[in-house]
Amino acid sequence: MKYRNTKDDRLRIGFITVYLIHIALLKIFIDKSIFFIDITLSTIVLIIIYRIVKKYTVKRMMKYKMNNIDKLSGEDFEEFLALKFKRLGYKVKLTPTTADYGADLVIKKDKSKIVVQAKRWNSKVGVEAVQQVVASMKYYNADRSMVITNSYFTENAKILAKYNEVELCDRRKLYNIIESKNNNEIFNDKVCPKCGADLVLRNGRYGHFYGCEGYPGCSFTMRVEGSYNYRNAK
Repeated sequence: MKYRNTKDDRLRIGFITVYLIHIALLKIFIDKSIFFIDITLSTIVLIIIYRIVKKYTVKRMMKYKMNNIDKLSGEDFEEFLALKFKRLGYKVKLTPTTADYGADLVIKKDKSKIVVQAKRWNSKVGVEAVQQVVASMKYYNADRSMVITNSYFTENAKILAKYNEVELCDRRKLYNIIESKNNNEIFNDKVCPKCGADLVLRNGRYGHFYGCEGYPGCSFTMRVEGSYNYRNAK
């Protein structure tokens, strides 16, 4: 199956191209007696530069917040998700930009294969995204399907997703993925036991915790590992 070239692939190709040009120039202008020394030094320097650039690029992307996500192109959003899922321990493949058969990413963890449709939209995501990812399951022989968006879903999309057992990840759950440090955190639906609102992953003075989305009306919090903290809960 053919998959697309990512930014990392393009970066690698760029460095290889520069390296080959450099070798050609060395053959023309450098004395043969020191040619192999120069090649060795050049190779070491280019490898170091490549690793530094790659590390910086990944580090920068992993610091993205929701306002950064909202400015990404659709393709960049897919690559961001691919990188994030890799960081969370998943095996990830990006499908081709054309003829993707309804899935943008195929992610694997243990024996589970999940097809993902990614939608970086400014408006609500409708039933088409759900239909596409459902259709992709047989083609990719997947066990589960998911639609992830920086926006929200229409009611019809929610109904169709529930009927077809498609997991919907809207803006609130995407926030959990962005902030998540553990792959076990991102698919768990957590609800505030005090008011019924969603719990979202947050970062405080003492580390990550789940806080009620209804804050400040409800200040319930829960530690990530699962023990409750009712202090100051209304």
